[in-house]
Amino acid sequence: MNLYETVKTAVPVPEAAGKYGLKVKRHDMALCPFHDDRHPSMKLNRDFYYCFGCGAKGDVIDLVSRLLGISPYEAARRLCEDFGVDPERPPETMAVKPKHPLIRAFREDESYCQRILCDYLRLLEDWKVRYAPGSMEEEPDDHFTEACQM
Repeated sequence: MNLYETVKTAVPVPEAAGKYGLKVKRHDMALCPFHDDRHPSMKLNRDFYYCFGCGAKGDVIDLVSRLLGISPYEAARRLCEDFGVDPERPPETMAVKPKHPLIRAFREDESYCQRILCDYLRLLEDWKVRYAPGSMEEEPDDHFTEACQM
């Protein structure tokens, strides 16, 4: 087993994100550091992350590499140091790791994200009507601008 596989198995994405400055909120959601995010749009699963706002995705090494602006190899080495992972000895969790992901948990996360996105869409549609400027000379409200852009 190589360095990358050992780190990916031993270090969960939410723990690494928390250690390097992201505030992980309910349901393992966080504000995305890769774009201007006002509401949590980044989902942090055990093995990967995905941002519904900008489409950023990857594993724990990709996340740390992008957060700290270092190469993936340096990120893997740093994770080993910070989490006490020995790259020569694979963690015990390798033997216990199931071959198939937990489908039920994935479906629940997917359903939750779809509900959040649908609620956001309804909110944007409401803002387009509620905050629309009365004339061309009137300065548009920030809510109206966001609704139009999204």
